[in-house]
Amino acid sequence: MIQRYLGVAAFIAVILYLISIFYHSDILHAFYSTIAGLLLLFSIYKMNIINRLIVVLLLMIGSVLFLFYEVSVFVVLKSFGENLNLIGLFLLIPLFGTLMSEAGYLKALQTFLLQREENHKAHPYRMGYMLTAAMGSLLNLGSMPLVYNIGYDSFSSFENKKFTLMLLRGFGFCMLWSPYFVNVGLILVLYDLSWGEIGGYGIVLAFIYTGVVILFFPFSSFANDKQVVNAPSFQKDPEQTKSLLQSFLLYVAILLLFSFIMELILPVNMLTIVSVLAIVYPLIWAYMIKLFQSYIHEAVRHITHSFERLYNEIGIFITAGFFGEALSHSNVGEWLSNVVLQLSQGVIPVFVVILMMTAMLLALLGIHPVIIVLGLGNSLTPEHFGVTPAFMGVLLLSAWMLAVQISPFSGSVLMASNIMRESPWNVVRKNSFFIVTLMVIMTFILSLMKWLQLL
Repeated sequence: MIQRYLGVAAFIAVILYLISIFYHSDILHAFYSTIAGLLLLFSIYKMNIINRLIVVLLLMIGSVLFLFYEVSVFVVLKSFGENLNLIGLFLLIPLFGTLMSEAGYLKALQTFLLQREENHKAHPYRMGYMLTAAMGSLLNLGSMPLVYNIGYDSFSSFENKKFTLMLLRGFGFCMLWSPYFVNVGLILVLYDLSWGEIGGYGIVLAFIYTGVVILFFPFSSFANDKQVVNAPSFQKDPEQTKSLLQSFLLYVAILLLFSFIMELILPVNMLTIVSVLAIVYPLIWAYMIKLFQSYIHEAVRHITHSFERLYNEIGIFITAGFFGEALSHSNVGEWLSNVVLQLSQGVIPVFVVILMMTAMLLALLGIHPVIIVLGLGNSLTPEHFGVTPAFMGVLLLSAWMLAVQISPFSGSVLMASNIMRESPWNVVRKNSFFIVTLMVIMTFILSLMKWLQLL
């Protein structure tokens, strides 16, 4: 019962944060920051020992910095609410998927794949990658188990671990560009960018990334992999399936259209627009297709159980906001910038490799990428290295994607290891050469873009 109340509290805090964007109020800011502070305390209590140690350590360092630089109590309090925009994405984005499930769109997609396999050769790995890349751009981490379940019941035969590895790599595709992903939202806020300033470059990198995935596909098999074989039975209803799929495509197309139009006409960033749409758009769509009551029931269920699923992200993101605000009052940024500048000697490829390697090594130690990127982003000023904020944003997106796929502590790797029944370290080991190759290729591409003055 307490966790249900905490889920509702998290939702209220996010709503108050969104209101404060359009109607600034110090009282409102203090109120939702206080709620965030309380959520942090309960999150620390539920975390595993590694994350708890990291969070407590960062809170202690941040507190020392606040005290040393004599920062006011009100500023310290407000720092707990700094990353509620990121928590909002984790809390609200799944509402798009809730509507998709209630409307029968996901079941229609599964039926379509079953019907398609009767007349066409199955390509489970290619289709799994494409589905994760497409659905993940909207549903974030939740796309992996969803696509796995769809694939498990829709493909007649596939190797379980190999299929899951393709889903993990498909998830990486989304992280380079999707405005519905928390890493993209953070970068936009961090450097005050619009999605249009980095989205196109992210899409280019995502397709280059796909080329590397194709290149490594022949080396993606596991020893002693389980062969999943299905003989699915289902009731055919081609017309209903076609109708639902058309409605699904319209649902996604209008959502994307609204997202980009609103970014052009409103004085707020894509992160805020996506959060507002996650609240309003499924409500309107549910009313139009006469599923309003059942959608509301499932949405409330999602909200009340959200803390049970997201306590780890809530604790880490609130801590990252607190720590980032503390860093901004210190001279750590200037010191770190000078160190990186000395190491790189102003050579862009070396600078890119240093940041990517730093993110990957810290992620291997169990530090969440949001803490890494927020720390680097707050500390390293683009102008100090002769690069634009857009270049820095795309670089940190690439570093975050690599860090997530190489870390045995990341949510996507842990989810993949659970599905594969492999240890996270074995998943990382299988993926390591793929990630190192990606780092080299992306360093070359980013350096080329900088040389051609595209970024």
